Amino acid sequence: MSDSAIQGAGRGRGRRATQLRIADAAQRLADERGSVDGFTMEELAEASDVSRRTLFNHYPSKVDAVLGPELDLDSQELELFRSGGPTGDLVDDLQALLLNLLENEDVDVATIQRFDRIVHANPVLLITLKQRMRRLVEQLVDVAAQRPGGDLPVRDMQIAIAVVGGVTEAAVTAFVDDPEQDFAQLIVDGIATVRRLFG
Repeated sequence: MSDSAIQGAGRGRGRRATQLRIADAAQRLADERGSVDGFTMEELAEASDVSRRTLFNHYPSKVDAVLGPELDLDSQELELFRSGGPTGDLVDDLQALLLNLLENEDVDVATIQRFDRIVHANPVLLITLKQRMRRLVEQLVDVAAQRPGGDLPVRDMQIAIAVVGGVTEAAVTAFVDDPEQDFAQLIVDGIATVRRLFG
């Protein structure tokens, strides 16, 4: 790897670390004050220990800050998925892509529970969250269409992605209720259940 590539990777990690620190502060403020309207961007900048300029460079609004950085699919894993891997089965490969994504996210139980409280207390977050999910689905559909033999109708690919998304949502709910469970295994078991019920 070249020096410039290493430096670029370092900057990327630094940027993400700043985004996560701001998101944590935004969620803490929203949780403490009961609403995303309960604090200002100035207060968020202070709580995050960044300048207002830096804050706005990362997040244009409090809603975006509370939701945190958008999901960043690993480029190598995405290319593997695009090439038809790792198994050749669309649902299994979506599962592998999702599990890889979760491996890169260091989120504890308390953070998930806090996020769940905030979203339920602030329905406005759901609008932006759904927009983000729509963009992610569009990206995955576009990549899935490029897989070898990727001649499935777009609707079929959307449904496959929606099923995996629904299983993930159910896994989050189960994990929040009982954090002793293995989150990744909940997803694997959920997809196996879908196959058993509809296979």
